[in-house]
Amino acid sequence: MNHQTELSPGSVLTYRSAPRIAVIGAGIGGLTCARELHLRGCEPVVFEASGRLGGRCSSRSTSVGWFDDGAQSIGGATRLGAYAVQRPGELAALHPWTVPATPTEDERKGRDWDKDENEADATRTLKLMGAVGVPSMLALAHAVARPLEVRLHTSIQQAWRRGATWVLRDSAGEIDEAFEAVVLGIPAPLALPLARESAGLAAALRAVRYRSRWVLLLGSERAVNLPGYREFQGSPIERVAAMHSKPGRSSTMPQRWFVEADERWSFQHAHEDAETVADLLLDNFRSHAGRSVKPNFLCAHQWQHGFVEAPAAMPGQPECLWDDKMRLGVCGDSVVASQIDRVHRSGLAMAVRVAEGLMRRRERSAMGTPDRGSRKVFEAQAAHS
Repeated sequence: MNHQTELSPGSVLTYRSAPRIAVIGAGIGGLTCARELHLRGCEPVVFEASGRLGGRCSSRSTSVGWFDDGAQSIGGATRLGAYAVQRPGELAALHPWTVPATPTEDERKGRDWDKDENEADATRTLKLMGAVGVPSMLALAHAVARPLEVRLHTSIQQAWRRGATWVLRDSAGEIDEAFEAVVLGIPAPLALPLARESAGLAAALRAVRYRSRWVLLLGSERAVNLPGYREFQGSPIERVAAMHSKPGRSSTMPQRWFVEADERWSFQHAHEDAETVADLLLDNFRSHAGRSVKPNFLCAHQWQHGFVEAPAAMPGQPECLWDDKMRLGVCGDSVVASQIDRVHRSGLAMAVRVAEGLMRRRERSAMGTPDRGSRKVFEAQAAHS
C-alpha cells in the first residue's frame, strides 16, 4: 500500500512503505509531532514512561474530582482544536475559558464586587483566559493521541544505531523493532542519555537548565470567595485557578482549586517534604480567601522540570533540533519556552523536519546518491557549544 506524505503545498512524496518513527514522550510536544507525522503518512510510535498522556498539559483524578495539575489554559495559535474534532454526541475537546474580571479591574469600571452574586454575574466583564481541554486537559491529550499508537509505562533507557536504523531498550530489554528516526520530546536531563549518538544534540542538551515549581491541589467543603482565576504579586502563591469555573467541569461542591507557588518560594522550599509544603500553601491560600478554608482534599506536588530557564540553542534551529545524519531530533521545552502553544509549535516543526529529512534520504537512495548528511555541521556545533 502506498502512503502519500504531504510536506507543503505542491510537495507530495509517495512512500513504498510508511517509515516508522519512535517518539519518546507523550507530552504535547511529542503528541503533536506524532500526530503530524501520522498525517504525513509515517507510522509514529509514542513511548511514555508514566501512565498518562499530556505531560504538564494533563489532569489528575482524585477523590473529590478532576484537577488540571499543570498548565491551566492554552494561549496563542495552535492546531490542537483541529486534532480534537468532536465525535457525534460528544462535547468538543477544546473550549474557551472565561472568568469574571478581578475585583480590582471591576472597581476601575465603577462596579461593586460585594453586590448580590446574581446581579454581579450579570454586570461583570469577562476575561478570556485561553482554551482548555473538556472535560479535562487530559481529555484533550487523549483526543490528540486518538489515531496514534501510544505505549504507556514504557521507559526508554537506551537508544542506539544499528546499521541504518535505531534500536531502543526499555526496562524489560531490547525492543524487537527498528525505527528510521527517533524524536525526543522529554526534558533535557532525561533526553541526554538517549542523544549520545549525536555530539551536537548532546552538547545542546547539557546546557539546558530548568526551575522546579510546587503546586497544591485543594478541595474545599465551603465556597471560597476568590475569582475563578487570579494572580498575586509579592506572595508565596503566584496564581490560583478554580477547576469548577472551567467549561465542562462539575460546578457542584466541593470546590477544587489549583494553587501554584511562585518561583522564588518554590526554590526556597525545594527540599521540603510534600506535607509541609501543602500546609504552608494552605495557610497562604486562607489568607487570600479571607476566611477559614476546611480542606477535604490536600495534595502538594513538585514539578521537577516545571519551567525551562535556559533552553537548548543551536544555530538556525529555533523551534526544534534535528541531526539529519543520525536521524535524531529534540522538541518541546528543551528547546522553547515552557508554554503549551510554544511546545505545540515545536512538535509541529519537528514533524516537518523529520518528514523532509526522510524524503531527502529516500530521494537520494532512489537516485543512488551517497548520503553525506550533516555530521560535520553537528560536530562543529558541538565544538562551538
